[in-house]
Amino acid sequence: MTALWDKLNSGPGRAGEDIKELQAAGLPVVLYGDGWYAPYVREYFKRRSLPVAAVFTDAGFTTSGQAVSFAEVSRRFGKFNIVIAFANARLAREKLDRLDRSRVAGIYFFDVMGELLNNTFDRAWLEAHRAQFGAAYEMLADSLSRSTFEAFLNSRLGGAAEALADVSRKEQYFPKDIIKLSDSEVFVDGGAYTGDTLLTFMRLTGGRSARCCAFEPDPATAVKLQATVEKRGLRGVTVFNKGLWSAPAALPFAVWHGTSASAVSGAGEVSVEGDTVDHLAPDATFIKLDVEGAELEALKGAAETIRRNRPKLAVCVYHKPGDLFEIPAFISSLVPEYRLYLRQHQPVACETVLYAVL
Repeated sequence: MTALWDKLNSGPGRAGEDIKELQAAGLPVVLYGDGWYAPYVREYFKRRSLPVAAVFTDAGFTTSGQAVSFAEVSRRFGKFNIVIAFANARLAREKLDRLDRSRVAGIYFFDVMGELLNNTFDRAWLEAHRAQFGAAYEMLADSLSRSTFEAFLNSRLGGAAEALADVSRKEQYFPKDIIKLSDSEVFVDGGAYTGDTLLTFMRLTGGRSARCCAFEPDPATAVKLQATVEKRGLRGVTVFNKGLWSAPAALPFAVWHGTSASAVSGAGEVSVEGDTVDHLAPDATFIKLDVEGAELEALKGAAETIRRNRPKLAVCVYHKPGDLFEIPAFISSLVPEYRLYLRQHQPVACETVLYAVL
């Protein structure tokens, strides 16, 4: 663990210090960016009672319809602070360098995903689980995996908000150097949403596979998923309006309005049916899981299939503090021969995926 421990941030959380600076300054806070990441940043600031005075974007781009130009922001405010509100902070800083920032007091960036996904921990918690983190780190098969592990922990500790940018990679769930697809895959898409991953799988296989099982527990989203399958004429795809779990069960389910993330939760507003891979897809050859914190339970419900078939696995490990060590340990207990790779698919602390292949 020493090699890992020496590479982790030992100082105070930069995020907390930056919030104090913004509060003490008393200047208008202006967001730069209005894409998928902006609603999370808005919520982060709402929880801290820090109002957002305005939002600006690059010319011609807005999602919420509230954005104005940088020139308009500069006209409105004599002095203001900018908070970057899109995930690629380094690209944002490059663009901001081209602007006249004479009225800008400071530029800040926060990786807000840990808090908003209820996945936060401090150095003391990390120390308490030192052995587990160290064991998981040693399981990883390549240097990029280990660098990703280090960057993810540094980001979670709040002292290195942009640490994930260097290790972020594209090709989520299907990195060519790890995942080799055949024409006879039985693909389980756990957390299929409206079909984005399913469509990528179909494109990469040219529509050739044995069959696909797409699981989406949110009833309204499952209707959209089914519509995607029918509209695109996808053959061999079965949509299950169910959640993947360790056993058949009725699961309390919370719909998180305003984001694409809904989850099993004790405070759930609806009840959804849960079932297992072992029951519904025992012939699976590739299992992808992005099930908002239920990944370990879903893996338990796929244990027999994994032991027997040794399928390719792509499992999100960013939803709960223990995921980063509990999930690789469980997978390795089922098939010790698996090679484990960790990849980051956003420059902020989400879309972190563990791959298991033979």
